[in-house]
Amino acid sequence: MESAKLFNVSKEYIYHGHDIIERIGDCSNYEHRVKVNSFLWESLFQYKGLILQRNRLYNIARIVDDNSVQKANGSLLAMCEKMGRMLSNGFLTAGDMIGVSRGAYEHYAIYVGDNRVIHYAPDGSDFNGEISIHEAPFEEFIKNSTSYFVIFFEGKYPVKIHSSTRFISSGYYDYTNIKFEKKYSNQETINRAYSRIGESKYSLIRNNCEHFALWCKTGNAESLQVRRVAKQLMETGVVVNRIMT
Repeated sequence: MESAKLFNVSKEYIYHGHDIIERIGDCSNYEHRVKVNSFLWESLFQYKGLILQRNRLYNIARIVDDNSVQKANGSLLAMCEKMGRMLSNGFLTAGDMIGVSRGAYEHYAIYVGDNRVIHYAPDGSDFNGEISIHEAPFEEFIKNSTSYFVIFFEGKYPVKIHSSTRFISSGYYDYTNIKFEKKYSNQETINRAYSRIGESKYSLIRNNCEHFALWCKTGNAESLQVRRVAKQLMETGVVVNRIMT
């Protein structure tokens, strides 16, 4: 009886761990040498100096280069997507919803190809000047950052696929708690972005760059950053009320 109980607890723990990996997708990574030819790791695909491997015991996969350096790790679906992008001529595909960290917040856009984006921002800035939806060079979007991410919608949960092979995850499972009725094709996403060119009704709370980009891709104008801050404020309020009483 105790053995069965222990087994069920262990099983729930493993399933919970699997679910976390699925929610994160592209997990935090630092490049380090690993043992490629290990019984625990099954090689699924190898091309142009990269190897996709799956762990035989846990629901996790990794990308390793021909110098035995781990370049990425996470869910199998996310690693398949990331490896495909790493092997392509460019990491981005026209129609991608993309984001970049500015430290205190994230800025979002729709990549439309030819090193161009459409985003909700002032020309050359995120806040200074008149804010409108406009087409701009990718350099205006990424600014001084060296990496960015793509929101990948094909799995059980939408996840961030990072362009970098060395990063620390924010720890937020950003899009896992929102249900999307549909996901527009890349061309439909681009068309929807162009349909709002010139709009200047920006609102940090109700109509920001993330609202716009997510609407282009899914039709659902949400901002996970706004929801996250609102939740934190509510939790802070609860704490304050408890202290006051």
